[in-house]
Amino acid sequence: MDNYFNYFTEVEEYFVRKRGKNLLVSPMDWGLIELWRDSGIPLHIVLRGIERSFESTQSRQKRSPNTLFYCHPAILEAFDEYNQAMIGASTESREEETASQGDPSQVEAVLNFLQELESALKAHPHEVSQRSSERVTALRSEVSSAQSIDYRELDRDLAQMGVVLSESLQKEMGPEKAKELRAEVKKEMKIYRKRLSKEMYQRLEKNYLDRKILALHGLPEFSLLGVERA
Repeated sequence: MDNYFNYFTEVEEYFVRKRGKNLLVSPMDWGLIELWRDSGIPLHIVLRGIERSFESTQSRQKRSPNTLFYCHPAILEAFDEYNQAMIGASTESREEETASQGDPSQVEAVLNFLQELESALKAHPHEVSQRSSERVTALRSEVSSAQSIDYRELDRDLAQMGVVLSESLQKEMGPEKAKELRAEVKKEMKIYRKRLSKEMYQRLEKNYLDRKILALHGLPEFSLLGVERA
């Protein structure tokens, strides 16, 4: 079964390896990987779609993709085929394993990430940051004492905290500054608008805007992706 922690790393490394050169995956592409994961697309299906994308460009003697966005249609196609093939399969065989019995090195990495996030929030002057730091403290306590850890549930908790904090900080930016930032996000995402479904585009746009706002305030990502990229 797909390992929750490996999802981002596996996709990035596979894409870079197929590309054949060192290529930094952009923040937008990281958001797209997260969108695939949250949409329930298994890791091996994402890799299958990437493989098809490169095969397609090679057969047509075109330049290799330089962004994961190019692979999105092939990944959705592969996922649709996967779902069709899995009709009638047992639910148990399709579920992704998200709980761990506590790999010491993995648990330690998560605890360190939560500690750093807690410290960053405590150093931030906004009231909502202080409330968020208290929730992170509670999560850290839970992780340290739990017999097993549901990483997906933990990531959902962090993501929700990030959304609440981002929305609060956006209000404090003032309407003009917030409008400028939203316009900047729309401009950077222009290429995505025609190729993504409306729902996916809106989710990706919101996710990217939240990340930009947090980064402007010197705050890290509220995601276990931060553990992978540490």
